[in-house]
Amino acid sequence: MLYRPKKKARGGEDLMSKVTNIIVELGPRMVMVGKEVMGTSENFSLEVAEATEEELEKLKSAFEIRLVKMSGEGGGKDGVP
Repeated sequence: MLYRPKKKARGGEDLMSKVTNIIVELGPRMVMVGKEVMGTSENFSLEVAEATEEELEKLKSAFEIRLVKMSGEGGGKDGVP
C-alpha cells in the first residue's frame, strides 16, 4: 500500500487520509454462520469503498470479520435477526 500523509483540518486536528475503491485480499478463510462452518474460501477478498490505511491494516490482520445485514435489508427490528 502507498503511504499517505495525515492531513490537517482547519482547527489543526489531524485527519487520516482515506483510500477509496480498493480490493483487500484477505487470503484463505472459513465461512461460518453462527458457530457452524458452511465452507471455506481459498482467497476471500472485499471491495472497500473508503477506509484509512490504519483501518485497512486492521481488516487484513483480523482473525474474525463479521458481516451484518444493515437495517432495511431484511431480518428483524433494526436489521438484527
